[in-house]
Amino acid sequence: LNENFLLEKQVGNSLLLLDIDDTLLTAQNIFIYRKLSTDKAEVRLTPEQYAKDPASTVKSNKQYYDYREFRNADKVAQSIKTGLPIVPNLKEMDRYIQRGWKIGILTARGMEDVIAKTMQEWLKIRNKKGELVDVDLPRRLVNAINDDNKHYPGATDFEKKTNVIKKLSKKFNQIIFVDDDIKNVKAVKNMVKEEGIKNVMVKFATAKPGDK
Repeated sequence: LNENFLLEKQVGNSLLLLDIDDTLLTAQNIFIYRKLSTDKAEVRLTPEQYAKDPASTVKSNKQYYDYREFRNADKVAQSIKTGLPIVPNLKEMDRYIQRGWKIGILTARGMEDVIAKTMQEWLKIRNKKGELVDVDLPRRLVNAINDDNKHYPGATDFEKKTNVIKKLSKKFNQIIFVDDDIKNVKAVKNMVKEEGIKNVMVKFATAKPGDK
């Protein structure tokens, strides 16, 4: 992260809300496919490349992107299970868990049930004995905004994420949202400012696999 998270002395009902791709891990062997009129052939994009693709933010361009691999349960699960961990962000997550914060997921992926199950299996924390134990990841705090079986309001991914956070801000004393996509970070910051929401902090995730 670009700076250390702020750990409040009084935790209360607090939530650390985390993106998945290039925030907690870099997914392996899963792609989005683009075929704009300017593309001579179908272009294969990693989640990171997709997030940085300017054309992906234009609402009218949605039809030119194919998310077929993200609708394949096996590919979705394997992309996480084999994902490269982003250690600095996971260490920060550990610190928050040890201070009593709840953990949630807010991702642009779909297949919410698969995400919830796989992330619960993937996320671990070291207890005071140094043993790896499961993270408590409540199903109700896993939001995959492009799930085909649920409706998340908003025309773009960052609008959908913003609406989720706005709703959660009414249920928690404080929320820290961490995402590697600057569009999401800016959208949530703007919403917090416009709505006068005082209990939401946004952090931009910059660490990569291999960082310590």
